[in-house]
Order: sequence, then C-alpha cells, then structure tokens
Amino acid sequence: MTINSYVLTLPELSLYISHTCDIGCDSCFTYNNLNWGGHFKPEGHLEKLKGKVDFETITILGGEPTTNPHLNEWMTLVDINWPNHQDKWIVTNGRKLSNIPSNWNERGWQLEISAHSPADLKTVFEWVERTYENIEFKKYYDDTHEDAVDHYQIKSDDKILGKISESWFFYKESLIAKPGQVLTWDRLVDEEQAHANCIARECMYFLEGRFYRCARQALLPQLAKTFQIDAQYKELAAQDLGCTAEEFVEWSKTRLEPQSQCAFCPWAEKIKLPEVSNAKKIKVLQV
Repeated sequence: MTINSYVLTLPELSLYISHTCDIGCDSCFTYNNLNWGGHFKPEGHLEKLKGKVDFETITILGGEPTTNPHLNEWMTLVDINWPNHQDKWIVTNGRKLSNIPSNWNERGWQLEISAHSPADLKTVFEWVERTYENIEFKKYYDDTHEDAVDHYQIKSDDKILGKISESWFFYKESLIAKPGQVLTWDRLVDEEQAHANCIARECMYFLEGRFYRCARQALLPQLAKTFQIDAQYKELAAQDLGCTAEEFVEWSKTRLEPQSQCAFCPWAEKIKLPEVSNAKKIKVLQV
C-alpha cells in the first residue's frame, strides 16, 4: 500500500513506552524526575490504524525506552503496521545502547541519542566506534529544534545510523516538586501563546492505548491520578484530552487547535543545566 492510499497522513507519531528513566533531570518535560516508574507493553491498539493512518516520522521514546524490556515488541509492532517505513527512530539518552536489538539498523531504525553530559557524549562516541566500522561523525548546529545545540550525524560505510545531540540544554519547567509536598505549578501561561510557540504541536503521542497532542497532555492525567496536586490545578491537570484508535481520524482534525492544558507549558523559557549528569530523583507525595 502506498502512502497516497491512506485516509490520513500526519507528521509524527511518538510512542511513549516507559515512565522509567535511569537519570532524573530537574527539567524533565516527561516528569520522570518524579521517579514514578513503570513500563508499557504494546496491547493491540495501533493495529486499528493499519491502512488508515500513516505518519512521516515514527519515534519510540519515554522515559528511557532502552530500560523497557518490551522494546523489541514495540519495534516489531511498528515494523508490521507500517512496513518499509523509512523514518523510524529510537530516542534514547545513550546509556543503555546494548539493550537495543542488534539488528535495529537492518530493520530500518535509526537512533536519536541525547547525551546529557560531556561524559555521556564521550561514552556514546566510544560505543559507536567500537560497534561499527568505518564510522564518520559529521558535526552540525541546529537551531530549529528545542535544544538548539550541536549535533552529530552518524554514518557507517555511507549508511546513516542516526544522530547524537549535546542535550544538556532544556526548557525551564514550571512544575514544582518538593519532597513530601503536593505537586504545584508556579504559574499558568496563555494557552494560545504557548500553543503558537510550541515546536511539538504537530506531534502525536501514544500512551496506554490513547492518543494525545503532546507529551504534556498525555502525562498530566496520569500525574493527577498518581500524585496529590495543588487544588487550583487539579481539575485542569486531570482532563483527559486524548482519544482511542477508533476516534482517531475525526479527533485528529483539531490537533492544531490550542487546548486548555497548553496553559501548563512555558515553551519559550530555557535554562542551561550544569555540564554533569544529574542523577537526583525527587520523591513527592503519592496518592
């Protein structure tokens, strides 16, 4: 089946397969610094989109996807439902690359490695050089993505393996998590302005059988169920703005419209983290 035969083609599908991460960055936009943990298994939802919806790019991420023991099952699910797809990515911090199936590149997958410190970056380079032959790293600067830092394209015998980014730049996170206290936010922002600035507004996140417009909208309902949240934000955070696979085609027509939960998202703010890996886990009051 060619791409033109699909009912709908969208820019990107991100499969969120794990809350678990082996580091806990203070400004983690998927809130894994809260150490709430958990992996997800593929359980028969994406198959309902087969032949109906295609995506220009498909990514597997988390959390840290290489910590999920079902990573290969997720990759296989994509391979079956979107055969011969040319733009498939595993987004990882590069600390557990040996957990990725050894035939990942033969299956058409590429790696997007976000090194979280200069030491991690060095380790990733060493792994690539040790694992593959005739490696070439092409350095370039990219200011079109949220990290806006140096990147390296990885090639082996002229075959592209993926890219590495120096990702110790992150957006400033407005979520305040303190040990033993409820979750709160320092402020809400204008929904339309936040949406206009959002580089993820054409993405599509899939989490636990439902589709969402972005990572934040996918995770906030789960936060509201798992943690105690400041009363003034609880109702808004608990809204589930996702849909099922059966509802997907109709629901996706409004994907570019601002949503109420955009008020949680200060995309315009950045901070520079210290150039060391941050391994701190923040414990907060859970329900």
